[in-house]
Amino acid sequence: MTDAGEREALEPRTLLEHATILQLAHPDGPLPDGGRPYPDTEHLAGLPRTDEPYAARRRKLVDVVTSVYEAEPSAGHACAVLSDALTSMRVEPRFAGPLAETVASFDPAWRRRVGRELAYRSRERGKVTVGLALLSGVAGPGDTAPVRLLGLLSRDFGETAIRVLRQIPGAAGDLVWLAERSDPWRHAQAVEALCSLAEPDTFGWLLHEGVRPGGPSVTNARTIAETVGLADVVGDDEIGEDVIEQAGRLLVAMTLRGAGNTELRRYTDAPTALTRFARAAGKMNATFDRYAMIVSLLADLYVGQAATLRWPGKELGWVRAALERLLDEPTWAGVLDVAEQSADRVIYHRARWATLVRTTCGQVPLTERSMNGEQSRIAIRVSVPDPELSGAVEASVFIDGRPVVAEAFTAGPAEEPEYLLGPDHRLHADVEPHEVRLAEADCTEGCCGALYVTIERRGDEVIWRNWRNPDRSGFDLPALRFAAAQYDAEINRAENDHSWDWPDRTVTRLLRDRLREQPDLLGRWDCHPGWVAARPNDRGRVHVSYFYPQRPAGVEDLWLQFVAVIELPAGDPAIVVDEIVRQISDTDPRRQQWLTGGGAEAARRFGFDWPARH
Repeated sequence: MTDAGEREALEPRTLLEHATILQLAHPDGPLPDGGRPYPDTEHLAGLPRTDEPYAARRRKLVDVVTSVYEAEPSAGHACAVLSDALTSMRVEPRFAGPLAETVASFDPAWRRRVGRELAYRSRERGKVTVGLALLSGVAGPGDTAPVRLLGLLSRDFGETAIRVLRQIPGAAGDLVWLAERSDPWRHAQAVEALCSLAEPDTFGWLLHEGVRPGGPSVTNARTIAETVGLADVVGDDEIGEDVIEQAGRLLVAMTLRGAGNTELRRYTDAPTALTRFARAAGKMNATFDRYAMIVSLLADLYVGQAATLRWPGKELGWVRAALERLLDEPTWAGVLDVAEQSADRVIYHRARWATLVRTTCGQVPLTERSMNGEQSRIAIRVSVPDPELSGAVEASVFIDGRPVVAEAFTAGPAEEPEYLLGPDHRLHADVEPHEVRLAEADCTEGCCGALYVTIERRGDEVIWRNWRNPDRSGFDLPALRFAAAQYDAEINRAENDHSWDWPDRTVTRLLRDRLREQPDLLGRWDCHPGWVAARPNDRGRVHVSYFYPQRPAGVEDLWLQFVAVIELPAGDPAIVVDEIVRQISDTDPRRQQWLTGGGAEAARRFGFDWPARH
């Protein structure tokens, strides 16, 4: 046999065979790079490219499949005809959903026969995509094994395979199997499908594995809680400590910004579930992970969504006090003491975070109000999320003890303290009114809005008025009046309070000030500073962004954005800043490895390679 013949004999004959071989080599987790490269790589590279719009390309595929169905009622002959037609077409994975909707009225037997032939016996991904789309809604129990294997080829077939499986009676277990071996996005899609099926046999798995911290599955937290009946689960007298822990983690997931900001508020049983969790939490053995989980819940009970729920009577205060008492018990306090002495940098920083949050939570004013009943009182508290979870550092604004931003705006976090409390003094009140943005949607203001208020000083009063959200016409809140002395004192205190800082964040504050005060540091290279960030879940690094040769302004402008990712050495923050400045400004900061934004044309014009997007 020739070398070419030996190679051909060893290569998978179909994509299903390719997935099967890879799954045997990686039985317990996602396939490396989603199963790529596929055996049809050379074939796909040889297909002609087109500049046609997406809608036109999708319509062309739908027309081809429809015309074959109408012309070839015999499924056997249709398989060959459709296969030939698809050989020369580029079929994108996102075409599968619209195609499945179009073929829903086709003869089910025809769809099963043609769909199986294309999905299971094809080597080319376009044919497999069409085959899976044809099987949506008509596949049977015998299809679960091959479909879930194809779903392991996640980026091309994961979503479509999940769509097929969720419509096969009795396939919930196969969805669990696929979810356990999927990348974060397909895991989240499989969890969503399992919640829609609501099969009791999967409830235990959903509770334990339905949310992967830091991944997109946090958006399913509320749906999982509703599906499994979380409030009833955590209220069971016979509940075990592992289930209590998972219930707590699910509640924490609903508080995270990545969950969509309003998930806990939209969960009807949230007060009941939180109260029952507080009652049951003492059954758990103390661990540092559990300690941190309870601290996250406490933070939200004071400054987040949980603080804005409709609590009966004094139940909110009871829940706060119960969890505080638990963490003060010697056994629980002991796990924090051990963590604070840990040589592990991650554990140490997380322990410092927990101590900081507990201290600042106790400072939140619960019932402050002026004695005359007309003027309100303001308080600012900075909230920092668990370093192990994704989240935003927020400057939370309290009016008469209520977290006004969390109550009035649910599409995104409050602004960062550096924005509201930084050198621009945005919350200062002057005789000349000025508008301040207190919060912005996660997806940007232009998409889902923001929260604005106008601040002005009139004599010995400060007034917040003209509330607005660009995404909601007619949005408004009553004007608020503050005694100027109390207002000024609180804003000045908050601007000078850096007790919430951790070393990385201190470095970013000092570095931001340095770049502002010394524009020539980057200006000598025609670069202009952008944002500087230290993220709670990325300890030990700072990200410094800057633009060249100008900041983006008009659509015709050519510009590039660079982001330098700097590993922070230990030491005095001021000395660390000196070292960062040396790294990014003593030699040309316009480095290929730091290029992250702008455009291919700008990169070509300025002599850079535009990063490949995978």
